[in-house]
Amino acid sequence: MQPCVFLDRDNTIIANDGDLGDPTHIRLIEGAAWGIRALREAGYLVVVVTNQGGVARGKYVESDVLRVHEQIDALLKKESQWPGTDPFICDWLFCPYHPEGTVHKFRREHPWRKPAPGMLLEAAKRFEIDLATSWMVGDQERDVEAGRAAGCRAIRISPRLIDHAEVRASSAADFVECDLLHASNRIVHSDGRPGASMWKETNSARILAVAGQLSDAQRREVVRATAHALAERAGVALAHVTVDEAGVAFEIIGAEIVALGFAAELRRTTNHWAASHGIAPLWVSG
Repeated sequence: MQPCVFLDRDNTIIANDGDLGDPTHIRLIEGAAWGIRALREAGYLVVVVTNQGGVARGKYVESDVLRVHEQIDALLKKESQWPGTDPFICDWLFCPYHPEGTVHKFRREHPWRKPAPGMLLEAAKRFEIDLATSWMVGDQERDVEAGRAAGCRAIRISPRLIDHAEVRASSAADFVECDLLHASNRIVHSDGRPGASMWKETNSARILAVAGQLSDAQRREVVRATAHALAERAGVALAHVTVDEAGVAFEIIGAEIVALGFAAELRRTTNHWAASHGIAPLWVSG
């Protein structure tokens, strides 16, 4: 028997608020790939369990869901620099049923549709998963309920820090985290599991912005894009970057000196961009 981390798909791994049947519209959530890699390195199976009522509503067909999952899997492997030959995601389970669907074949309730635990129970049979040592991670309370019903611990994703207290008060989850990357850190440390080398080597840094200089969304996007471009050019594994009006925070897989050097280069490059556009320096000195 082995532990597993079950993951919801939409707004846990990818950013998506609607029905998605087109692989070209996939956008990975920042840090999700590295979070999954940390879980796999720590010895967990990772299985995606997702409600796909869009099939029942006639928005797309089952083969479209499979194509989307193939593309997400490829993007996750690429972004996380996954070196293994083992599957990155061990299985992708989805429920195409919905009681209010328009496609007769799929217009009914089904034991796989979360908050029911059917998909988790099916995966447990397929892979000999120990549900008592497993986790469910998702952004909706139905994910938490499905995990609880299967006998797993659960983490609720709540990306807005301002909402955490409210979510904690209303959710049955064991923990609330801002994203999958930090949920993986919570899981690995809660279980005291060996492995997950990225969490032994991860270092973070933050650059504080001059008041008002990052109030413009376009400037924040320039900083975010520059961070990714610098990381790719320098061969730095950038696990996560957040840009808001207060500044930029990031985590890299590497030594502290690398994180400090990356921060210095990001300051220099973005201030140079600002100067070339007649904008005062973006960052607080020091």
